[in-house]
Amino acid sequence: MSGRLPAGWAETTLAAICAHRSGSSKLIKGKLHAAWRPGRYQGFSASGPDVWCDGWEHEGEALVVSAVGTRCGKAFRARGRWSAIANTYVVWPDPRAIDLDYLFLHLNNEDFWVKGGSAQPFVKVRETFERPFCLPPLPEQRRIVAKVEALLAEVSAAKARLASASLVLKRLRQAVLAAACSGRLTEDLRASSASPPAAGPAETAPGSDGDEGSRRRPPASWVVRPFGALVDNHDGGRVPVKSTDRERRRGPYPYYGASGIIDSIDGYLFDGDYLLIAEDGANLLSRTTAVAFPARGRFWVNNHAHVVQPKAGVALGYLEMLLNSLDLQHHVTGSAQPKLTQAALNGIPAPVPPAEEQAEIVRRAQALFALADTIEERVAMARARADKLPQTILARAFSGELVPTEAELARAEGRDHEPAEVLLRRVRGEGATPGHCKPSATPA
Repeated sequence: MSGRLPAGWAETTLAAICAHRSGSSKLIKGKLHAAWRPGRYQGFSASGPDVWCDGWEHEGEALVVSAVGTRCGKAFRARGRWSAIANTYVVWPDPRAIDLDYLFLHLNNEDFWVKGGSAQPFVKVRETFERPFCLPPLPEQRRIVAKVEALLAEVSAAKARLASASLVLKRLRQAVLAAACSGRLTEDLRASSASPPAAGPAETAPGSDGDEGSRRRPPASWVVRPFGALVDNHDGGRVPVKSTDRERRRGPYPYYGASGIIDSIDGYLFDGDYLLIAEDGANLLSRTTAVAFPARGRFWVNNHAHVVQPKAGVALGYLEMLLNSLDLQHHVTGSAQPKLTQAALNGIPAPVPPAEEQAEIVRRAQALFALADTIEERVAMARARADKLPQTILARAFSGELVPTEAELARAEGRDHEPAEVLLRRVRGEGATPGHCKPSATPA
């Protein structure tokens, strides 16, 4: 903290109000137990409470800090009987001066620590504990902890709701694709133009998935054709280029693979509007990204994506949505390396509406996708703000801005209070209290 201290606070050091020592170098993680059994005690490694020991070294409450590694500075609460093993530090606060939970808020911030090393970072405990530390009165520390915990719980709940919103948006996109390629998205259009009703009751069309992605029998005005009858295939024009060769051939043209643009190159194989479809890869089944995507202009394609152009009367955008709506597990071969062969792709049953309806389906679906994209951008912005909130909350807490100070409350309530400076003088005058600021002497 820089500037003037809040009323009632005092400047001290953690070294003056805490004891610390390294974890036991005799206890090696690889030689300890990974699971609890009767007679075993919790052990803390640099990764946290993830081992079990046949004995215990300490009893009571303390904080165990990861001393080495990429997450050095991460702190863990220890209670009961336990041990701290190699690559940790144990910190015992003097409870007369500083609340353990308040200290945890400081120590569990990895940026709080002075660190050394680069390839293998480590915390510098002595330097960290000898820096100036701003201490509120004890009652204020406890109010700060309660307020911080309440606010952090609200942040966690908000982040959970944002994660849920992202899942809802993913399902919305899936529902739009299913509705677009089953005729549900344009039911009103067919009704207004006096198109014949859907042929028979709703049922799953051949080649479609079930439940949320299921499609009814296509409307009577639609036709079902093999996918290969709707497109011209240009797989013969593909040419793979090794990554080492591409490094020497950087250029202005996109180089496509099964998942989209993966590089750039100095030449092109295709010029125009095409639909690319993943030929192999786990994404054919996991569907973390689209399996079909448009490629326009001049570009290069390797042999991991099919290259097709729709025939007259077939909209590229509609075919893109159709393939991305399908569950391809019945058309894909292989397990270690799933593959959608050209023959399997050509044989997929494709429900096709009239050209005008295709255009309207694409227009409506794209409008809904654009709305989902806008919402998702806002969710991402909210998530980014939520990620920053914990540090903002802690910064306000440690500057005396989160709760009323003990001095302010005492004035308002007409009572006395003990400023932190008086508290520190009293603690120094009383000296160390056994068991409060020293590690347990109980052997493991």
